[in-house]
Amino acid sequence: GRWITGLLSKPDATIRVGTLFSGIGAVEHALQRMQLKTKIVFAGDIDQHVKKSYFANYQLDESRWHDDVQTFDATEFRDKVDLVVGGSPCQSFSMVGKRGGLEDTRGTLFYHFARVIDECRPKVFIYENVRGLLNHDGGSTWEKVQEVFDSLGYKFFSQTLNSKNYGIPQNRERIFVVGFRNQKTKFEFPAPVDLRLTMQDLLEDTIDSDFFLKQKGVKFVTSSKNRAKR
Repeated sequence: GRWITGLLSKPDATIRVGTLFSGIGAVEHALQRMQLKTKIVFAGDIDQHVKKSYFANYQLDESRWHDDVQTFDATEFRDKVDLVVGGSPCQSFSMVGKRGGLEDTRGTLFYHFARVIDECRPKVFIYENVRGLLNHDGGSTWEKVQEVFDSLGYKFFSQTLNSKNYGIPQNRERIFVVGFRNQKTKFEFPAPVDLRLTMQDLLEDTIDSDFFLKQKGVKFVTSSKNRAKR
């Protein structure tokens, strides 16, 4: 795919990245694997064990980490971040009062994702969620998500992607929304690539190969001398 072999228009540029619901830094790791130059502007997660793992792997000043997105104020980073990435839990939105726009989502973690986008105004954001977001609450949740991103002034594109179509041996469908501050931006989601890995390729060598065969329903007879398939 072009996303693997394509040339960057500015290969020496450093991407200023902020992440929400950061976990152990999967997004940051993906950018490193793509050999992109990045600088982490902010990150955060409510799990303190996750925080230890994150700081063991990435360089980030303590002041740039937030423990709770609900109290995180991103206004100091306005126009100082290029890309913000995160995925909040799928929650229903209150329509009481029909206030419209972002206010309809208040009280949910999506509200805080969108609020941070509005506060720091990144050039690009990526929002990820489970596929069920599309039909959650009769489709009204997804409609509100789109309305909010539009009200923030971002041109956005959305598509359901499956990990197995992008090099990862896992059947994992997720909806991705990619938003651009520049309304003239043209964007296409990457085309699928052939899967060349198995889970066994990614796990430690000490994992017995029998484990993978048993997951496929292959039975074994074990003796002191040998192990034969039947």
